[in-house]
Amino acid sequence: MTHEEICMLKNRVYDGIKMVVDKAEKVGKEKKEYSMDDLGKMSDVVKDCAEAIKDLAKAHYYMAEHSEEKY
Repeated sequence: MTHEEICMLKNRVYDGIKMVVDKAEKVGKEKKEYSMDDLGKMSDVVKDCAEAIKDLAKAHYYMAEHSEEKY
């Protein structure tokens, strides 16, 4: 992957995460009470978004450590 492709992929993941968080915020403002099931589902989504960001950080670290020409 080239640097441009990696940046494009990173930006798409961040845009997707922002979309999910914005939607959760909108739902949160409309709904006044939550069941434990709702809270569990929302926390799963937030956890998955955090893992995606962590994986992007790892990929960035490894790409910075190793030359792209090796792959």
